[in-house]
Amino acid sequence: MNEQIPSNILVYFFREAFRRIWVSKRSSFVAVAMIAISLLIVGAFLLISENLGRAVTIAQGKSRVEIYLANDANPSQIAAVDRYLAGHREFARRRFVSRDEALRRFSSYFTNLDPIVRQLDGNPFPPSFECDVAPNSVQSATFAREVNEVRAIAGVDDVQFDWEWVRRLKRVVNVINIVGLVAGGILALAAAFTIANVIRLTMMLYREEIEIMRLVGATERIIRGPFLVEGLLQGILGSLLALILLFTAFLVARRLLPPANALVWSFLFNGFLPWQKIAALIAGGTIAGYFGSWLSVRESGEEPA
Repeated sequence: MNEQIPSNILVYFFREAFRRIWVSKRSSFVAVAMIAISLLIVGAFLLISENLGRAVTIAQGKSRVEIYLANDANPSQIAAVDRYLAGHREFARRRFVSRDEALRRFSSYFTNLDPIVRQLDGNPFPPSFECDVAPNSVQSATFAREVNEVRAIAGVDDVQFDWEWVRRLKRVVNVINIVGLVAGGILALAAAFTIANVIRLTMMLYREEIEIMRLVGATERIIRGPFLVEGLLQGILGSLLALILLFTAFLVARRLLPPANALVWSFLFNGFLPWQKIAALIAGGTIAGYFGSWLSVRESGEEPA
């Protein structure tokens, strides 16, 4: 048989691959399920880190200083803090948050904890000033001196910066990405070896057919082609199944979680994976499937015909 593959040989490869997947559907399902589980875990970690990364990106575009006043701060003390902030350019963009408004915010962010807060004797939240600060000014010595001056004003209890938790959140995102890739990589290798075993079993079932093809002059490329495509298809099917399950779980979680819980919503359910990461998951499943089938046909090629 001529070594050059005819133009319609790919049709033969895919037709045979689909037929063999159907004939060995139980073992093929195990291989597809292994790919789907590994990519589902990777996709879940990617989805969490993607939404946390979006929250970090939004937060990095602005810097905010929270100036918390004492619960018993009187109007004159609040006015003194307001005058100081108005007189300094870094703190000029400010907004006063009363104790009642702080309680309303907490109730909207943490709806499950609101009944507990309502059982307290009084409002536990202090009044505060929110100041939007330019990101390029927060590292200056002048800003640090002004923060210390704010802390020294009577009635001020604490001063906090939101970019501190942004840095912590970035570290969390990096850890999630590393854990997801390591866990997914290990499971993907396990899935590849599962596919290799499935392809090996399939080749044993078609051993007589393979021997006949070799006797009539079929090349190893023609013999191995359907098995390579079979692993490729199993990888693609597994990755598509993982994406369907992940997207379904994402939609169900968004439906079950009320939008009023804005903090969790913005951190975890702001959006689904971008197309680049979706394509990467599909490519990862395809590569794992092809690698598993390649291992099988490579080993079979080393055995005597």
